[in-house]
Amino acid sequence: MFTFTDFKPYVNEKDFRQITEDTVGENSAPIIDNVYAVAITTIKDALFAYYDNQAIFGNNSPNWTTYPQIKRWAICLCLYYLYERVPDRLVPERVVKNYDDTLELLGKISDGKISIDLPVLTKTDGTQKSKFRWGSNPKRTF
Repeated sequence: MFTFTDFKPYVNEKDFRQITEDTVGENSAPIIDNVYAVAITTIKDALFAYYDNQAIFGNNSPNWTTYPQIKRWAICLCLYYLYERVPDRLVPERVVKNYDDTLELLGKISDGKISIDLPVLTKTDGTQKSKFRWGSNPKRTF
């Protein structure tokens, strides 16, 4: 789970207080927990076809030191979801851009267009699971 400290590099305290209805610390926990759950679910949905979500997320809390890219994705998504609480004119373009970039990247990962350095799904024999079939059918004869 995140606290205001996790958001400090991305948003100043004044803006954070505004989007969380003037709460910082324990009082903002329910708001942050809610957007965190949605962000993590969005990331899991994008990764599930190729990557081992259980190894990455465990009990919904990945090791942020091991997987810093997931933390950044989650924070970008969380900030966007938090800013849904305020009028559109107050949402910084950077927040929208980061959200769009994150969703685009997750979409490419989900489509198998790019791969990332995360634990992959494996079969019981230890080989990598894949949606793709390598090889081809024998040539047809007429």
